[in-house]
Amino acid sequence: MSNTIAGLLGGVVGALISALSMFLGPLAHQRQAARHDRDRAGREEIRIQLQRVARVRTAMRDWHDFLNNVLADLEAGRSVDAERFSSESKAMKKEARAASDELLGGGLWIGSQQFGAFDQVTGVLRTLTSGITDRDGRTLRADELPRDRWHGWRESLFSSRAELNERLLAYVDRLQGTPVDVIDTGGPVRRPGA
Repeated sequence: MSNTIAGLLGGVVGALISALSMFLGPLAHQRQAARHDRDRAGREEIRIQLQRVARVRTAMRDWHDFLNNVLADLEAGRSVDAERFSSESKAMKKEARAASDELLGGGLWIGSQQFGAFDQVTGVLRTLTSGITDRDGRTLRADELPRDRWHGWRESLFSSRAELNERLLAYVDRLQGTPVDVIDTGGPVRRPGA
């Protein structure tokens, strides 16, 4: 009788183990699938945010290059169409702000101060392309401005862009969990702590 009871208990325990594995197996699979889906969604969010960062960098680089080219033209005495400058600079400013606003969706806010030098130089150039009249009614030519002024405006643009690049790179490092290697440090990029 003890063999019968042992066999019966063995059968019941086996059935319980079998039922438990039939329940836990799919549950473990569901958990693994859910974890995989969360990981994939997290990677997708990071990819989207990296694209947003790239859009900001592109917009700021375009605006920076545009302003530098206008500075060079005016400094060299070449004329710049005021209406065209105004239209293009407004479009570039709008793109830079829209791109930076999108970053907020991924948890990064770029404050208005970050655009300070770009806004300032854009305003100065808007005035210069429109023509400046001094107190005597004489129109001041842009190429008559002191060289240190031109250098100061360029330095302000460079510094502002370099600071933004530095902060964006630090943000990308945190997003990816690994540092970004910088290939060309000849442009307006400074590594954090450099």
